[in-house]
Amino acid sequence: MESVRRQSVYLKTLFFLLFVGVGISSPYFGIFYKHIIVRADGTPAIGLIGMIFFVMPLVSLVANIPAGILADKFHSGKHLITLFCFGVAFFTLMIGLAGEDFARGWTANGKFIYIFALLIFLNCFAYPIMPMIDAEVLLFLNKHSRREFYGVYRLWGTYGWSVATILMGILLYNFRHDSLIFYCASLAFAVLGFAAWSGVETKSAAIPIIIPWTHLKRDTPFQWFLLFIFLHGVVTTSSFTYTGYFFDDVMKSPLEIGFILGTWTLFEIPVMMSSRKLIDRFGNRSLIVSGLLLSGVRLILFSFFTPETPFIWKWGASLLHGPGFGLSQLGIIDFVDRRAHPAMRATYLNIAAVARMSLASALGGVLGSAVIEQRGVAFLMQICGWVTIALILFFVLLIGKHRGPEVTDR
Repeated sequence: MESVRRQSVYLKTLFFLLFVGVGISSPYFGIFYKHIIVRADGTPAIGLIGMIFFVMPLVSLVANIPAGILADKFHSGKHLITLFCFGVAFFTLMIGLAGEDFARGWTANGKFIYIFALLIFLNCFAYPIMPMIDAEVLLFLNKHSRREFYGVYRLWGTYGWSVATILMGILLYNFRHDSLIFYCASLAFAVLGFAAWSGVETKSAAIPIIIPWTHLKRDTPFQWFLLFIFLHGVVTTSSFTYTGYFFDDVMKSPLEIGFILGTWTLFEIPVMMSSRKLIDRFGNRSLIVSGLLLSGVRLILFSFFTPETPFIWKWGASLLHGPGFGLSQLGIIDFVDRRAHPAMRATYLNIAAVARMSLASALGGVLGSAVIEQRGVAFLMQICGWVTIALILFFVLLIGKHRGPEVTDR
């Protein structure tokens, strides 16, 4: 059917544009803070930067779950995505102003207060977007296809990330203006907002449903999974939040940073394209374990980088990110969707996002800054790598033995 084809293209477009915005912003935010929030002697105010990375994820506690409930109850996911994207576009634009010439006279504390206040509003709009797009895709696949094809749609996010990170590295290399990070992100999310709005149905809103909370209360495997994903979120945030910060020390230019960030997804492409085969053959638990192993090895290798390390070795180690992230992401999404009640997909995905991004990311941000201050950012990469590998045992013991009935609406 033509309407199904259009909806498929629409959802792939949302993933592509979302990761254009994410690729422009998230890996480079640390560089912006490092260059803009500085002490009088010119050194980064790492304590204030760590406070940003500690507090901001807590915003998802307020934003994500209510957004998921509203999307499920009123079938309003696309409307909310549109609203949230425009909110992100506005607040990213405002934060970028802190890097302009008129703000040079501001103290580190003054810039911190300005950026911190706007980031609270920014993250209220930003955090629910990803799980809500995931929910829309899974609703579509469970109705018209199979959930195992999720990777084929998520792959378009990989394309968007690769394009955006490389282009952002080129822009920063040529113009050396940190505010471009936030200005380009603002433009990307504005475009995403218009794209999301184009797919909103004009028919009357569906009758509100009653959320089946009993299903969640009885879902013991999912509750154990939330504990695992919380610990995984602490480690992932500690490493990824400061990846740009770390690369700024060990790479020779923003061009090298952009190239690595843009191409480390190379082997994510075959993983996502083979999502159905991988899930059918190995199951979501095996994919998660494999992804953890590859991600841990990558971070340990990162810890040995220095400015003198040949670029080809840095690039080679970074390529482990693609299959590591791809396998774990496919496994996580498939696990959550199989546990979710058909009327609770957005709620389940947002609860999982809160477990991984709220307190976990807050702890990861502040612990990461503390480790950097005491032992340096290379040591942070190493310890995160070893803990990621250790989480394999935790996952196998806690989740592998819990195999309660899964839900399907097909």
